[in-house]
Amino acid sequence: MDMTGRGGRPTRKVPLPKHPGNTYLPFKDLIKLEKIDDRTFRSIALPFAPGGPLGVGRAYGAHVYMQACYAACQTVPTGFLIHHVSGNFILSGELNTPFIYKIHLIRNGRSYCTRIVTVTQSHPKEICFTCTISFKTPEPMQISAQEEPFNFSSSCIPPPSHLPESPSMDLPFYTHLLATGAIPNDPFPGLECRKLEINNPNALDRRQCIFYRPLGPLPPDDPNMHLCAHIYATDRNSLYMVARNFEVGDVFTSMSSLAHTVTIHGAMEALEFGSSSSSRTGSVLDGGDDGKGRWFCMEVRSDWIGYGRALYHARFWGEDGRHVMSAMQDGLIRFTKEREASDEERKFMDEQNLRLRDQLKRRKEEKL
Repeated sequence: MDMTGRGGRPTRKVPLPKHPGNTYLPFKDLIKLEKIDDRTFRSIALPFAPGGPLGVGRAYGAHVYMQACYAACQTVPTGFLIHHVSGNFILSGELNTPFIYKIHLIRNGRSYCTRIVTVTQSHPKEICFTCTISFKTPEPMQISAQEEPFNFSSSCIPPPSHLPESPSMDLPFYTHLLATGAIPNDPFPGLECRKLEINNPNALDRRQCIFYRPLGPLPPDDPNMHLCAHIYATDRNSLYMVARNFEVGDVFTSMSSLAHTVTIHGAMEALEFGSSSSSRTGSVLDGGDDGKGRWFCMEVRSDWIGYGRALYHARFWGEDGRHVMSAMQDGLIRFTKEREASDEERKFMDEQNLRLRDQLKRRKEEKL
């Protein structure tokens, strides 16, 4: 039974109980798996529940996403690193039932390996998530080009540790409760995440940034664990931020991740967490001298919404301005409670479409 109203507001009379998975757990403990056989693994740590008592009572999608990747890592030869993942969310993740990861060996090549992972929970025959993961061996850079990075000038952006913690749910009703002190922010396991919002009058030009680094040290001899920590960040408040960018965070009726893709671009040395190696003057990502390692920046935007879905894009920047990773998500986002919109819903959607068309018109005029 759906227990949420518009904008993700809870409609249940009694809040959900506190979820023990919402805790500042070190990433190396969050990712741990129990080996059942050579190609089957089981989760140990509980997943994060976005919103805690005020949420929808389902697991954070990137928990199963990154653990599926790490399970597949246990089946490839030494030296093969994750470079691409494409996953489909089929059923909502249960909060208190272990995930079972079954690895299917597709190909072992000289430079590339491919695995498919299927994931189940309570019902062994009902797959809740599946993904295809490609691994490759390192190569020299050869020809390289990229767009200009997000501006990391310390004169414009405070150090990430001075920014507010990312909200458990980045939705207007939840952030209002946080701002008024009515609720505490639910702890997020695995990563320290700090948010920077970059306002723009045009929805298509709005950016939101999350600066992140792992909680606790990661082993230097397990590069795929470092990559899984980055992958875990890719879904952080993803569709919530899309809804905010399009100013519909208060009015959607349902929201869910459908398909999520991650491509890793950078060399491993550019993606390792740990002490800073930045030589860029004024970079805010070097982590200072707090001993907790360097930061990475996830820059989020959206360029499309319609037909009950929305598209989320994220670019990931290292401390030296390198574009190290990209993510894209196709997500469900609806604004009607029934298949046919009510008169009130149709009026709102017409007004919102008019506002977005006006923004697009001004955007085109500004570029002339």
